[in-house]
Amino acid sequence: MRLLGANEKSGEKTTSVLINTGSGELRGVNINTDGNNNATIILYDNTAASGVKLWEQVVLGADISGGFFDSFGIEYENGIYLSISGTGASANVYYAENG
Repeated sequence: MRLLGANEKSGEKTTSVLINTGSGELRGVNINTDGNNNATIILYDNTAASGVKLWEQVVLGADISGGFFDSFGIEYENGIYLSISGTGASANVYYAENG
């Protein structure tokens, strides 16, 4: 049985960035657009924008927001790297570290 720490939140991110290192569970992501332009995110099980993709999604500009939440989580081993693109795009990543 894996022992996980408390849920963590990345805070709003508008550029590609390393969210977390080590192992844990990806619990969700909230993706926002500027209302006009599409937002694209890819979350990698890595410390850089390469390797195993944990989640990939495009949110249409007019949809304003999208994403997913899963209380069981998606396991990762190396970290979470957020790759984000689209004018006005932002995302919050939710995860739990192994503890």
